[in-house]
Amino acid sequence: MRRRFTRRLVGQGVEIGPGHVPFPVPKRVHVRYVDRWDPGENSSLFPELGESPGFPRPDIVSNLDVDRLGGLADESQDFVIASHVIEHLANPLAMLVDIHRVLRTGGLLVLLVPDRHSTFDRDRPPTPLAHLVDEYRRDVREVDDAHITEYVIATRERGDDAGDPDAPADDLTAENIALHRRRSVHAHVWDVDEFQAVLEYLADELQSYWVVVDTMAPGDKGTYGNEFGWVLARTTQAGDVARSARWRTVRDRLNDLVGGRVTHR
Repeated sequence: MRRRFTRRLVGQGVEIGPGHVPFPVPKRVHVRYVDRWDPGENSSLFPELGESPGFPRPDIVSNLDVDRLGGLADESQDFVIASHVIEHLANPLAMLVDIHRVLRTGGLLVLLVPDRHSTFDRDRPPTPLAHLVDEYRRDVREVDDAHITEYVIATRERGDDAGDPDAPADDLTAENIALHRRRSVHAHVWDVDEFQAVLEYLADELQSYWVVVDTMAPGDKGTYGNEFGWVLARTTQAGDVARSARWRTVRDRLNDLVGGRVTHR
């Protein structure tokens, strides 16, 4: 499934926040990595991954919360890959608008998001669209303590990892909050329906238009089983979206792909 998501990629583009497992791309394309930390710093923040976790060296150093994609020119990229990164960011709407800015018309966004029902976030409430809109309007550029506290409490109650494996799970001191912020926890959580509202808001209110090229259902064959996603093509015209037979609700597209097996939870 992940390889299917990248089969349409051509030219040169970027992956933001690749972590220790960069997204697989065809040999014909050139991908650069955008990240905040060099491999040594990343390894020190995630000791549980072992001595050689495979973090790539970033080609473009950027604090994605503060700088976003400010180092890239308008309409300069053929593709952007954002796999399991949007949920970590202080201002997801602002990043999606910036991705739209740096893509050429017709350029592709490969976007994967963890399904909150299938991860350690399963006991957390979904992030309301109104909350994202408020962060966008205030131009928030740092994950606030409330998000991190919610994450720690939810994962502590489940017995899941809540950060530094050597720190007490209920340690909500300023020092430990800062550590979680550096490690970049899930600040926002959604399922596929809830994130659909985010895409619709981008088009309806922010003139950030996308045409759906492909979709991935939670649990679809060839996925990690805990994620959903889209391949989205950048367009600048609302009419392109209206004329696209594929721009229906994401649930309709997912039901096409998985034979109607996607249901509300």
